[in-house]
Amino acid sequence: MNILGVDIGGSGIKGAPADLDRGDLAEERHKVLTPQPSKPDAVAESVAEVAEHFGWAG
Repeated sequence: MNILGVDIGGSGIKGAPADLDRGDLAEERHKVLTPQPSKPDAVAESVAEVAEHFGWAG
């Protein structure tokens, strides 16, 4: 089973699908810059951008 892991940091938001059965990343991670100012709506848009990069819909 794959999940989308997301790390929200001060300078970047990184994400990648992770394979829980194998215990590793299913694809290389993707990074976008954390928006400044990092208001909730702007951060949510950046997380959506990471999800869209992988074609993630769930």
